[in-house]
Amino acid sequence: MFGRKNKNRYNETENELNESKDSASRIILKQLEDDDNAARELVDELAKGNPLILNFDNLDVYGANKMLAFFIGACYALDGKTFPINEKTYLFARRVDLLDGSVKKFIDNL
Repeated sequence: MFGRKNKNRYNETENELNESKDSASRIILKQLEDDDNAARELVDELAKGNPLILNFDNLDVYGANKMLAFFIGACYALDGKTFPINEKTYLFARRVDLLDGSVKKFIDNL
């Protein structure tokens, strides 16, 4: 458990930071429908480092709350943050993808 430290682990973290440059160019914009498969695919994209801007407008209140809770939980599990853009639109991104500031600039320009 407390053996040699794995240097590759630190290199992986550094590579993630280097790959996070210009995260705004990788933002995925999506109008959500009642489709759990699409939700899982979007979480996979979030895990790959693609921030999500999701609109829950087409869902009923129950469906919107269910999907919002799902994405907030997935974002939390990926060490991410959730930002409301308006009442029915949210940004989900990993912390590492927010480091360069491009996502914040993108949101400010909306």
